[in-house]
Amino acid sequence: MVAKHHIYKISGTGFGSVSRQGFTIVEVLIVIVILALLLGLLIPSIRSISRQSLVTVDLGNLRSLQSAHYQYAVDSKGKFADAGLSHGGLANEKIAWLNTLGQYVEITGVIRSPLDTSPHWDMPIDGTTDRFRRTSYGWNNYLSRTKSPDAAINPKSAADRLSRIASPANTVHFLHMVATGAFAGSDHVHVENWWIGDSHPNAAPILAANHVQTNVVSGEAKTNSAKANYGFVDGSVQTLYFSDVFLRPDRNRFDPKIAGRLSYN
Repeated sequence: MVAKHHIYKISGTGFGSVSRQGFTIVEVLIVIVILALLLGLLIPSIRSISRQSLVTVDLGNLRSLQSAHYQYAVDSKGKFADAGLSHGGLANEKIAWLNTLGQYVEITGVIRSPLDTSPHWDMPIDGTTDRFRRTSYGWNNYLSRTKSPDAAINPKSAADRLSRIASPANTVHFLHMVATGAFAGSDHVHVENWWIGDSHPNAAPILAANHVQTNVVSGEAKTNSAKANYGFVDGSVQTLYFSDVFLRPDRNRFDPKIAGRLSYN
């Protein structure tokens, strides 16, 4: 049997038709260029899809933590859990939410965010030899009975229970702890330290970035346009700009007394 071959014809230049097999080098190069252009268009889209999938998983982690804590509060007659991991001082791990919510959620499966790039899961926090990162997520200290600035004045005034939260859907609960620095090993922030008056227009995002990974989703840290995921007391989760959660002391979603008076679209 005689093998059949496909014969391609190209026009001659005065010598009639010339037959050949395969592609010329020029044609191969054209195909390579076209493929490179297509890949150049596809790779950013693939990366964007991959990044968005990580953001979605992160939102799921926050939602699980919020749901677990809500159930904890119901079983505790409305009282919240508490924060307890240190950011340099003394710690009380016995009361830390990291150790008290385990009966409501598989805690080891949700405390490390896929967006977390902190080196301190394996490497001690700077200036220490035995402090490591224990959780990607932290706690709004206004909701703590031991860390709240209100509790420092009057322990009975701490917003440490559901009945003291006027607007659960507007009050931030869980958020992302900063990846490096002293607060990388903590489980709560100190919102009252995010403001130094009107001397600097960006004081809040600059100071908050020492506690919170404000740009864990996108944007530049230390700016109002930094974007991160936040959990709220009612169990909802949102991806928000920093300016959406803290603009100034009289307009923020951390202090329950303030958040309850605000409306957000």
